[in-house]
Amino acid sequence: MIARLTLLLILALVLPATLHAESPITITDRAIVFRHTGTDPEDPANTSGYNFGPSVAALPDGRVMAAWFSSPSEGANSQRLVQAFSSDGGRIWGAPTILQDFEGAADFDPALFVAEKETFLFFSAIHPKLDVYFRRSGDSAKTWTEPVKLDQPNHTTRSNGIRLSTGELLVPLHLRGTKNGGVLKSRDGGTTWTRHGAVANPEGQGGEPTIAESKSGAIHMILRTKDGQLWRSISRDQGETWSAAEKTGLASTSSASHLLCARDGTLVLTYNPGPVPHRFPLLLRTSRDEGATWSEPTLLADRPEKAGGWSICYPTLTELADGTLVAIWAQKKDSTGELYSDIHSARISLGK
Repeated sequence: MIARLTLLLILALVLPATLHAESPITITDRAIVFRHTGTDPEDPANTSGYNFGPSVAALPDGRVMAAWFSSPSEGANSQRLVQAFSSDGGRIWGAPTILQDFEGAADFDPALFVAEKETFLFFSAIHPKLDVYFRRSGDSAKTWTEPVKLDQPNHTTRSNGIRLSTGELLVPLHLRGTKNGGVLKSRDGGTTWTRHGAVANPEGQGGEPTIAESKSGAIHMILRTKDGQLWRSISRDQGETWSAAEKTGLASTSSASHLLCARDGTLVLTYNPGPVPHRFPLLLRTSRDEGATWSEPTLLADRPEKAGGWSICYPTLTELADGTLVAIWAQKKDSTGELYSDIHSARISLGK
């Protein structure tokens, strides 16, 4: 009897730790970062009807910055990068201002990231040919250096860059046309950059890569393809070389995803599950074993109505000092006679 009671006591002490279920992911706040100003791309007065490709970063001064491209329609010569800031962790957003605008050229796909006290902005522009540019700020996005062209013709950025545990910097980019994901790498704090990797599935697809460094030091890359799957690759030498692409086992439409490694080592993935070509709903999953397995999905956002023409897509994430995540994404409507899209945000608690 004593032995049985002892066993029960041991089980009572051990089981809660070993069998404790993950705390649920919760969406604590939602907001609209920017609402469209028009729905007719042919209307000269409609300068900000189409808002897409957002990026988000927690700045060194504690504010949260969102950036996206804005125009009457995608690729218009008036297309520019726009920014907005939140001083309360993404609950309320200020009025937008212009961040980057090559006159008469289309600027698009901003990619923000913070490396200690410096903030980087990567973006793509057709000026006059497609290439990648970057700017940097040492005062939390109050002022910026002039754009620097990186001589990566026909490549585009998309997802946020990262600062590695070694201090090196990586920014994902890909060959236009959902082809060959890779990275730009800097070993000197962002002064010079070199390209590494050309990762694709067997059909030659590997677009809009998103990267994160896990606790082991491995760099994980998630890739967009057109076969209904998310694919992944791993680098174990700080982004210099990459493993052959393999399926993650996660079904996905052909659209951008975003991967982030939280400070506690949790990998967080946001993406559209499909089927192709649907870009809704927007899901969030976590992995606590470096991507070997993923949690059940949490619904981050969905269509506001069950009607055609909606896309809820192109998410990005950042982590605040208290561990809260801020996600932003585009909510687009494209149907006969109307085209518009807004930028939405949410605050997310992963639990413990």
